Amino acid sequence: MKKEIKFKLKKTSTKNPFPNDEDIIKELSDPNYEGNIGLPLNPTPLQVAKYEVCQNILNYSLKNKLSVEDLAGKINLSVPETKKLLFCHIHKFTLDELTNYASKLFSPFHVGVITAKPREKEYAKNI
Repeated sequence: MKKEIKFKLKKTSTKNPFPNDEDIIKELSDPNYEGNIGLPLNPTPLQVAKYEVCQNILNYSLKNKLSVEDLAGKINLSVPETKKLLFCHIHKFTLDELTNYASKLFSPFHVGVITAKPREKEYAKNI
């Protein structure tokens, strides 16, 4: 006698697996959004600098296996604010604040300017 096995699919998420632009904008605009935010398509130098500081702090915490709570204690920031920093919510921080947090982790530490070749010219050369 064969037993019949039935599988019941469980819906794990109510989110659309292929969201449209309006849904994405709505989700990212939520003040409680806790995901990583990348740079815009044409970031300003200030946005790039803030993003790179956040990325360096994230890399430091991963390399040193720090919990969010431990990192928050090291940089004297609340846990929710530390999460925003780690998720690169650069619009929530000034460059002054970010460099202050980074200086608590990296010693010696300084911010510099590096001139870079425009990416468009590099891309055009590769075509």
